[in-house]
Amino acid sequence: MQRRFTQFVESPTRENYLAVRDAVLRRTPLPIQAADLAELMRLLDAQAHEEVLARVELLPASKVLSPRVHFVTAEAAEALGDAETGELARMLFVLSLQGLLATGDGTETTPYAICHASDEHDLLEILGREFASQALVERDGRLLDVVTCADGRQVWFDATALFQRPKLSATKRRRKTAIHGRRPRGRRATPATSR
Repeated sequence: MQRRFTQFVESPTRENYLAVRDAVLRRTPLPIQAADLAELMRLLDAQAHEEVLARVELLPASKVLSPRVHFVTAEAAEALGDAETGELARMLFVLSLQGLLATGDGTETTPYAICHASDEHDLLEILGREFASQALVERDGRLLDVVTCADGRQVWFDATALFQRPKLSATKRRRKTAIHGRRPRGRRATPATSR
């Protein structure tokens, strides 16, 4: 995952964003929950900056692609006088937004590919759009979130990654079986043979 993330930081293209997104979601398939982000914002508003940074550390690996997490980290670090961490987080905030924007153009045919539900709101804010309503639709096996903005325009997001768990590799399946124990072995049915 680290190699993929480094490639993305060096070149925030569509391909690199999607590669690191797939890698982090294979590592921790559950994206950051809205409640976790709301708590980070509450702590930031309460000026509990050290607590913000401690909570960020506990978030799943997909945090590396969350513009909101990088923004909160930058604000908390700078409030604590840690300019270096603040600058790095601001850079990652911009890169994560560039990566999201590179995945599409927000149309039905080329929706933005998101990693977290909060990515939609972050992109709408950058695009200067005001959220009005949304609907989840299925198209060709993909789950698309259609956001209708206050001006009537629609912005499309590919949210498939939020709802589908990546398939485990053969190695991970073996590890999971070893951890949870072997399946009970029953009698095998033998086909009847005719003589």
